[in-house]
Amino acid sequence: MTETPQDLKDWIEKEFFNAAPVFIAALDPELNIIYANQAFENRFGDWKGKKCFDIYKKKNEICEDCTSRFAFSNAKTSVSEQTGYDKNGHLIYYIKYTVPVIDKKGQVNYLVEISTETTRFKKTEKEYKLLFEQVPCNVMIINRQFQVVRANKRAEDMIGNLQGEYCYSALKGRKEKCLECTARQTFDDGMQHTGYHVWNLTDGRTVHMHVITILLKAEEKTHDLVMEMAVDISATVKLQSRLETAHSYLESLINTSMDGIVGISKRGKIEVFNTAARSLFNIDKGQIVSLEDINTMLPKGFLAKVSEERSHVYLPDAQLKRSNGDKFSGRLIGNKLKDIDKNIGMAFSVHDISQLKNLEKEKIEAERMAIVGQTVAGLAHGIKNLINALDGGMYFLKSGIGKGDIKRVHKGIEALTRNTERIREFSMAFLNYARFRTITPKDCDPAEIINEVIESFTAKATKNNIRFIFKEDQKISPVFLDYEKIHEALTNLVGNAIDAFSDIEDTRKKTITINLFEEEGSIFIEVQDNGHGIDDEHRKRLFQKFFSTKGLEGTGLGLLMTKKIIQEHGGNISVFSKLGEGSVFRVRFLRGRLSKLKE
Repeated sequence: MTETPQDLKDWIEKEFFNAAPVFIAALDPELNIIYANQAFENRFGDWKGKKCFDIYKKKNEICEDCTSRFAFSNAKTSVSEQTGYDKNGHLIYYIKYTVPVIDKKGQVNYLVEISTETTRFKKTEKEYKLLFEQVPCNVMIINRQFQVVRANKRAEDMIGNLQGEYCYSALKGRKEKCLECTARQTFDDGMQHTGYHVWNLTDGRTVHMHVITILLKAEEKTHDLVMEMAVDISATVKLQSRLETAHSYLESLINTSMDGIVGISKRGKIEVFNTAARSLFNIDKGQIVSLEDINTMLPKGFLAKVSEERSHVYLPDAQLKRSNGDKFSGRLIGNKLKDIDKNIGMAFSVHDISQLKNLEKEKIEAERMAIVGQTVAGLAHGIKNLINALDGGMYFLKSGIGKGDIKRVHKGIEALTRNTERIREFSMAFLNYARFRTITPKDCDPAEIINEVIESFTAKATKNNIRFIFKEDQKISPVFLDYEKIHEALTNLVGNAIDAFSDIEDTRKKTITINLFEEEGSIFIEVQDNGHGIDDEHRKRLFQKFFSTKGLEGTGLGLLMTKKIIQEHGGNISVFSKLGEGSVFRVRFLRGRLSKLKE
């Protein structure tokens, strides 16, 4: 065994205690301090001739919980957290190690006390604790089992004792974890997450909370705890609900008004254009209306006068024009809109004062002629599409006969029979359209409809070197649709896509892609081509009556009927197109809304 060098022994004996960055003191059984190092003296002051409770605590008598006296009796080393006062009277915190000095007879004649100051850490801990308790929101520490490890006073006051409780049970009255749990998201990726939660407390209260969760990492880089901060936004949600109700109420009043109401912002944007106004000016629902459009339909200078006048502008009998150029008489009242003294725009109302009987007669006659025209033109348009389907059947029939393929022959005969029957059904269905009859939906497979439409155009697509691509991201469960009407709508869209390649050279790879997918409760069908594309002006008018991009070859009813069919199912259709690059027609159905058609 190597013997400790004498010079090291001397240094330890003479210098070590004064060099150590801790407080060291030795006590006798009377608790007198008989030795202390320099660090101790620097912190507590002159110790000579004084007892430990005088130096540490600034007291005149022994402490009731004195650890030193206990160490003399049991001869065991102890560790304790202590508070005392330094030589300047400042409160300090320290951890004290009390070590008995035992002689050869087993007696404890002295104690050595080694203390490490923790004042800075205690102050930091106190500050963090104060912040945790006084922060103006509910704060909880949650473990990976989603149990509340700790909660601040604000949370305890609102909910009660939370420690050990599962957060989803205590906050929402649930028996299982929440799907939208922000704490789980933070545990998963270690990132901060925010969310909106409704707490259904066990006492029956319901509170709305904006929640933020952050990860608490230990020194060993583990992350088994999440801190969740929740701010009560119930008052904000309630106010928002009231504002939405007020907005809906005002919007309902405006839209149900028998007078046309138009609101124009300070920048000249049409912000309000109610149903009555659209009817009076003959503007379709969804059609964008500009300030220039309005100016052409109102008396010259009317809006300028409204903008200039301080009070309202009243024209009891004014000549107005509809979007198609027809004139009618109306009563106009215009007002400048202000927010306190700030100009925010203007508004006007219009009431039709033309002869009601003449208007009724003209309207009845116009509607009758329009329905007749739509019926005849629509039948021609629909039958033209079905002829394409018959061509497809003939294609399979002829090719089957030529190749001696009996299955192909049967397939062609079935297609011919099916589409001949469809011509008859289509004729009746379009007559029903003219009579405003309702759809007859049932559970359908949309992929089956798409495949049948593609099959009906196979001959025409092959002839024009067009390739069909059908993409179905995942199997779509049955959807409540009117099979024949959706077939008709998709036939219109695919037929238009084929026509989009007219006069396009065969050097281009002509492709029609049909996408079917479901996303967030909505079913989407997209018909995409890389044909001519549609310019912005024509795109805006696509769904207007008798408008066609095909010139004399089109009736202008195909897309109108398609839109009507989709709207009857509670869906919508949108168009994305770029001239020279192609178009995408996107149909969207809400599964929940389709399910209500069963009721």
